[in-house]
Amino acid sequence: MMLHALRFGRSVALLLTAATVAQVASAQAAPRLPGELAWTIGYDPKSFDPAKVDEEESEQVRYLTAGVLLRFNRYNQQVETQLAKNWSLSPDRKNITFVLRPNLTFSDGSKLTANDVAWSIRRVLLPATAAPVAEEFVEPAGVTVATPDDHTVVVHLPKPVVGIGKVFDEIAIEPANRPSEGRVTSGPYVVADYRRSQYVRLRRNEHFQGKEGDRPAAASSIRLDVLDNAEKEIRLFQRGEYDVINDLAPDYYDLLKQKSPSSVRDLGPSLNTEQIWFNQSPAAPIPAWEKAWFQSQAFRVAISQAIHRADLARVAYEGHATPAYNFISPANATWYNRSVSAPHFDVAAAKAGLAHAGFRMNAGHLEDATGHAVAFSILTNSGNAARMKMATLIQQDLAALGIRVTVVALDFPALIERMMHTQDYEACLLGISNVDPDPNAMMNVWLSSSPNHQWNPSEKTPATPWEAEIDKAMQQQATSPTEAGRKRSVDRVQQIVADQQPFIYLVYPNALYAISPKLEGVKPAVLKPGVVWNVESLHLQGAR
Repeated sequence: MMLHALRFGRSVALLLTAATVAQVASAQAAPRLPGELAWTIGYDPKSFDPAKVDEEESEQVRYLTAGVLLRFNRYNQQVETQLAKNWSLSPDRKNITFVLRPNLTFSDGSKLTANDVAWSIRRVLLPATAAPVAEEFVEPAGVTVATPDDHTVVVHLPKPVVGIGKVFDEIAIEPANRPSEGRVTSGPYVVADYRRSQYVRLRRNEHFQGKEGDRPAAASSIRLDVLDNAEKEIRLFQRGEYDVINDLAPDYYDLLKQKSPSSVRDLGPSLNTEQIWFNQSPAAPIPAWEKAWFQSQAFRVAISQAIHRADLARVAYEGHATPAYNFISPANATWYNRSVSAPHFDVAAAKAGLAHAGFRMNAGHLEDATGHAVAFSILTNSGNAARMKMATLIQQDLAALGIRVTVVALDFPALIERMMHTQDYEACLLGISNVDPDPNAMMNVWLSSSPNHQWNPSEKTPATPWEAEIDKAMQQQATSPTEAGRKRSVDRVQQIVADQQPFIYLVYPNALYAISPKLEGVKPAVLKPGVVWNVESLHLQGAR
């Protein structure tokens, strides 16, 4: 399951892929067909095989083309049926029964039956397919799929699966024994043309049977231009060449708002987080006294209390961000714990906490109990203006505690080498772009044994009692027989993280979009794919 487009591992996939200079230079807007919708993707999709999607651009093509049994509604964050007329789960959560809608067909007019569904599910579970979504089945080799008749599919699970609706949202139903790389689909669109480094064109599946009256998508085609150049994208949007810009930068948002207020939308906090953390790894090549600071809860809490998050949102994001105190955003309606108590901005409390922990001021500088001056560097990636501004503001905030902070900006490959391999850093400022709202997607961040447990990776056993408690709670949420049980476990993890501050959460960047006033059927959502989650309803004025 593609969960996070980001900075550490699978649930946080590294953002190292981008269009090359040559690709950007060659990217040309293809001639626009009548009624065609158009927007950009940052780089060429790695694969058009819907079973093998593991990055954001391929995921967008899959979303636009794949027919699925269940669709996770990005607007109301509820599971809905698509190809399935209905579905049920056995009391032990080990048997899922899908009943297909009648008279389903693929885009080439061939019948879609339970056999095609079973084949598609079995294919993603095969080790040879290497489908990321297979990981969500816990024991994929033990899953069996039965077809009692042409309209019924029963999936037998050796162990319950968490977030079934979201899992089956990612399994494209294809014609049995003939995977077509998106050119024969059961979804709203099919891949019609692909020009490497230029564009992907999708045409309407005239046989698509969506929920809105069993009719095809409203727009006749979609063109996805390969373009990783924000200035050019803005310019072409203003000229009417593009209908949508997802993930709009704050400065471009304000620029567009001045010229066309009706074309921009700020939906408030996204699921994404920006955070800072300290390197607590015993293997880190940093002095023992620094490790002692970073391993001190009182120290981490004091740092959190000294950071003025409202300033970060106002200055670094020009007001288009929301102060963050939790790894789950308030935009995540199901999982956000509104009862969490977390350290807020309070410099006096930060100073008192440090004094109680044995730190003291000496000629305006903070020292630990052994006389070492408290100073450290914050590592972040160059080229990210918002992070550089945040790092500078944090540097100023911590100066009020007598702490000297140095900001170190590296290109992303060099940063990853320091962070993931040599562990030669003191503190790091990065973010997570969450695609999946289900907290099970972050299992490989919170489990202490994970290499993506960033402040102390790959612990053989939990280094602290609170990390052991997080391990236990995350395992409980993954195996709980009820959603209420899962919620209690995830709520507990949120409170532990707020108490311990292993990640000091800073802001939730707001979900910012540009939408052409000519685009109709728009109902933008915070969850990706944002504006186009209901693509079958989108069309240009007068083109329906």
